[in-house]
Order: sequence, then C-alpha cells, then structure tokens
Amino acid sequence: MKRFIGFMIIFLLLCASCSKTADAIPPDAVKKPTSKDMFQTKLTDDYSYFKEKDTDDVLKYIEEENNYTEKMTSHTKKLQEKLYQEIIGRIDETDQTVPELKDSFYYYSKDEKGKEYPIYLRKLANEKAVEETLLNMNTAGKDYLFYAVSIFEMTNDHRFLAFSYDTTGAEKYALKIYDTKEKRFLNDRISDITSMTWLYDGSGFYYTVEDDISRSYAVYLHIIGEDADKMIFEENDEKYSVYLSMTRSKDYILLSNMSNITSEISYIRSDDRSGVFKAISKRIEGVEYYVDYSNGYFYVLTNRNAVNFKVLRMKENQNLDKAEVFLNKSDTITIEGIDCFKDYISVYERIKGIKNLRVISMKDNKSRYFDFKESNYTFYPYSNSTFDTDKIRINFMSLKTPSTTIDINMSDFTTEVKKRQNVKKYNSDDYVTEYIFAKSHDGKEIPISLVYSKKIDRNKPNPLLMDGYGAYGSTSDPYFSSSKVSLLDRGVIFAIAHIRGGADMGRGWYEDGKLLNKKNTFLDFISCAEHLIEAGYTSKDNLIITGGSAGGLLIGAVLNMRPDLFKGAVVNVPFVDVINTMLDSTLPLTVGEFDEWGDPANENFFKYMIGYSPYDNVKKADYPAILITAGYNDVRVMYWEPLKWVAKLRDNKTDNNPLLLKITMNAGHGGGSGRYSYYKDIAFEYAFILDILKM
Repeated sequence: MKRFIGFMIIFLLLCASCSKTADAIPPDAVKKPTSKDMFQTKLTDDYSYFKEKDTDDVLKYIEEENNYTEKMTSHTKKLQEKLYQEIIGRIDETDQTVPELKDSFYYYSKDEKGKEYPIYLRKLANEKAVEETLLNMNTAGKDYLFYAVSIFEMTNDHRFLAFSYDTTGAEKYALKIYDTKEKRFLNDRISDITSMTWLYDGSGFYYTVEDDISRSYAVYLHIIGEDADKMIFEENDEKYSVYLSMTRSKDYILLSNMSNITSEISYIRSDDRSGVFKAISKRIEGVEYYVDYSNGYFYVLTNRNAVNFKVLRMKENQNLDKAEVFLNKSDTITIEGIDCFKDYISVYERIKGIKNLRVISMKDNKSRYFDFKESNYTFYPYSNSTFDTDKIRINFMSLKTPSTTIDINMSDFTTEVKKRQNVKKYNSDDYVTEYIFAKSHDGKEIPISLVYSKKIDRNKPNPLLMDGYGAYGSTSDPYFSSSKVSLLDRGVIFAIAHIRGGADMGRGWYEDGKLLNKKNTFLDFISCAEHLIEAGYTSKDNLIITGGSAGGLLIGAVLNMRPDLFKGAVVNVPFVDVINTMLDSTLPLTVGEFDEWGDPANENFFKYMIGYSPYDNVKKADYPAILITAGYNDVRVMYWEPLKWVAKLRDNKTDNNPLLLKITMNAGHGGGSGRYSYYKDIAFEYAFILDILKM
C-alpha cells in the first residue's frame, strides 16, 4: 500500500509538471507579407515588420515568446538552481587578478562575493602601500540593468584615468576622466567613443567615434579642459573602420584603418599634437598588415605575397616596399601575431592547428620555442604593457587544464606560475582530452577537440555537446570552462569542431570557408557530427550542437540541411537572416561584411547565399529541440533575426519538439553584463540540454 501511495504521489507530481507545459500554447506571430524580386527569384518575408523596434506589435510578440519559454522550462527550475549553485560553487567568488607592475604602481582588479562586477585597484610597489580604488563598477553601475566598461587607460604619469562605459548593451560608450590626484571626475566627456590614446604628456588624447550605423569612422584630438575638439581624419568608405593604439615603447600612436581584408596603418609621435599621421603603406585591396615598434624599427606582420603572413621591418620614413624580411613566409606555419619588447620579439605561430610561442632575441637574432608540455592547448599574452622587460606573461589553458598565469623569462625560458585558476571540487586528472580528425565531403581532414570524464563508458554512445563557429578567420581554441564541469560530470562529452571559415589550420583554412566557399563550413560541421557518431562517441539521439553569432548561422544552416542528425541545438544571438541583412546597408556592419559573406546585390553571390541562408531555407520538416537566445539591444545581430527565424520555424516544423526563444531586453551581443547573471544564463542553457537528453 505504501508503494502504491508513493507511486501515486510521484505520478501526480509528474502530471502537475506536465500540465504546466501541456497548457502552454506556442505564440503565433501575425503575418504581414512583403516581397521583392531578385534575379528571377521572388523573396517573401512575412515578418519584416519585426524591425520596427519598440512598437506594440513587436514588444507583444517578444513578451509572448519569453512567457512561452518561461512556461516550457518551468519544470527545470530546480535543475537550473542546482546547476547554478554548482557553477558558482566551483569558483572563488572573492578573487583577484595577478597585479601588473607599471612603473611604480601595481594595477589589478578584484571580485567580491555577491557583487556582479569587478573593482579596479592599484597601489604603489612597496610593502606599506595603501590600496586605491580607481573604479568600482558595482557603484558606478548600481542604477543600471546593464553596465560594461571598454576603454581603461591611464596617463603615463599615472594621474588621469580615462574609461568608457555602456549602460544598455548596444555598445554605445561614453568616456569619463578621473583625476586620481584630486579624487574627482573632470568635466570632459566624450560620447560614442570607440578607442582613444593619451598624448605622451597626458595633456590630451586622440580618439575615434562611431557614426549612426555604429561604424568607427573619425579621429579627433581632445585637449583636457577645452571644449572644441579638432577633427583629424574622417574615413568615408563604409567598408573601413578606424581605431587608435600606442606602441608598447610609447614612442608612437598608431591609427589603424581597416576592412575585413585590407589594412592601412599610420603613425605619429606620441607627443605630437599636429594630427599629421604618416602611412606605413597605402591600402591595397586584400592586403592586411599589423604594426609594432622597437629600437628604431617598425615590425610589420603582413599577408602581402604570403598567405600565412610574414614579418618585415623598416625604419621610420622608409618605404615598406624596401623593408627587409625579418621572418619569411611559410606554407606550414601561420604567424598570427607579434609583440615587440626592448630586447625580444614574441611571435605567436600556429603549426598543424597547435599554437606555439617563439621568442627571438634582438641581441643575436636567435630564436627558441617554448615547450608547453601538452598536446592540445591554447595560450594568450596577458598584461604585457612594459617595454623594457625580459618577461612575458601568458594565460595558458586546455580543455581540462584551468587557466594558469605564467611569467616566462624570455632569456632562458625559466618560468614562474603567478596564479592557477582555483576550481573547487575539480581534479584535471579525472578527465581525458583528445584531438581527432573527421574527413569532410571533399577529403579535407577536420580537427575535433574533445574532453570527457574518465568515468564514462566509451563502449557505448554518450551524450555529446558539439560547438562550432567557422567565420572571420577566428580560431576556436581549446579553452577551459569551469561551468562545463557540470556537464562533464554528468557524462556529457564536449567537442569543438575546428571547421573551415576559421583559421584553425592556417590562413587557407579561412579562405576555404568564406564567400563562395562558405558551404564548406556547414559540410565540415556535419562531417564532424557523422564521424563522432560512426566512431561511437555519441548517437543522433544524444548529440546536441551549439554556436553563437556567426556560429549561429552555422547551426541554422546545418539544421536545415540535416535536421535528422541532431537531438537538439542551443543557438546564441544567431546571424540567420543573411540575405535581408546583407541587402540593408543602413544596418551596422553590413557594408564591411561584404568581404566575408559577399554582396547579395551581385547575382553570383545572391544565388550562392540564398542557398544556405537559414531564414530563407526553413522547410516543412521535423526539427530537433531548439533553444535560441538573443539581446534586444544587440547591434551586431539585430534582435529581429532570431525573432523572425523562430516565427518561420513555428510555421513550418512538423514535429512536437520544443522551440524556445529567450530575448533579454537589457542586453546586447554578449548577453547580460554581470557575472552572476551570466552564470544563471549558463545554468538555464545546461538545464535545457540535460532535459532534452532526459538526464
């Protein structure tokens, strides 16, 4: 009898849970068809009116979608909370970055338990120094639902701090200047700022601003205390954006004027107010170059006649065509970046998909490679603003190795570990990483990075989450995530597909996955999924895929191509309305993106792009379970793209699998701004994944 009563209680609880979702009716967006003809193709769009931001119809539909998602996930609330507590239970909620010594000051930031944002601090480099608060983001952002800081620059005398902040997620930054001596803010304010660089003496700064389509287009000079700023330069070609930086030596300010595939960099002495910048080399379509400076030479990393880049060096006022070759081009080694110090140059190379650190001595021109002692890892240079030093600081990690801050002596490669990310209740020895290859449709071998718990049974298919991006030549390096331990410990394998469109295997890898080669990106991803199934890692009923932004385009495309191959998908801020967006030059980024996707006003590009655009290829079919997230104030992927995609999917999908959309109203492309809200979003997504997998 007790067993029966217990069974009935469980049955009634399950029914109560089911009734919450069973009563939830999917939103049905009103159709307002518009159409246009392009190259003998009629394009009909039922939801173009979603672009009318803040209108009653749009806000009502977003509210309906958010409410529906809330109801459909209500039965996972306890799981969400459990996951959230696990995630924050692994981190040090009160923590501090490794201090960086700049002249006589140590600069660092702190997180405090229960607070969303970091506190930026400094103190003099002596034992009795008192800690000084430069910016407490928790105090500065207390009146906003969103608060993010971008620029954070001190003058060379360490008196004035310039910082920019955004309060909506729309990446509209305003600049303030704090006087650390007087302990007050100056009256100087700059709106719509995108970058800035102090003059050497701190009397003013050069800065760039954006136009009404969020393009960084003009350079100004501002002198502290003066109202009228002088325009230095304006870029009228909408493919190009301008940004400022300073060489590590502090000798020069650099003005970078770039499109996705073309560079033009100019320089001026850091104490020069004239605004007369001199170009290293005039722009040549398709030629990229990046500049640093040391000991009388500009070092220029360029792809001119070098697909995988080479390094030239030239004297000031010398013509780049007459520059000497410092590091020659290679068919097998990609040079991804350089950093110039007084006596050394650090070179970041990629060989067969693996990132390497090479250090060259300026004294004898000898070079050596640092041994990271792992087979699949990544690292990033970190806090290296000092020019005259023999140490380079990096952050090192792998899929199972937490982030580790290391100081490397460039003269002898002795090391000092400054900090290891403390991950509670975690032992890296309990996990396995692999680096395998899948054969794509054209025979290319596509790398896949994997991590999983040693406790899983590899003799049967396991739940697997596969991530992909494949755009802009960005690399999908094997990063560590303490949050993902919650999935790994539940038996989920995590995989990264290093597909074409990224530069994971060199610059040619990127070229083979863009413009009229874009479909290689999607076919590579599908091949990776098929390989993981065939090799026994997972099965169709256990495979979840995920991607964001341009990676959302990837997921949207493969869901149309092979909806049968996946159990579910989590898609963040997805770029899915390719044709309509790329036809609208009034939108941020559109014109500059022609070099990545193509211009659909051109017939060849139109016919190719219409063949993969996720929104235009939604069909009558069974789709897997899908969760989509977006930010209402996103200026990179407008909120209406995922909104339109969901509405069209609802009209066409023939299954009963959940299709959920969550639009955060006070967020942009990167989601919410606070760390706790970020962890709650992760817990929400993980709960969806585990629920779909019936785990």
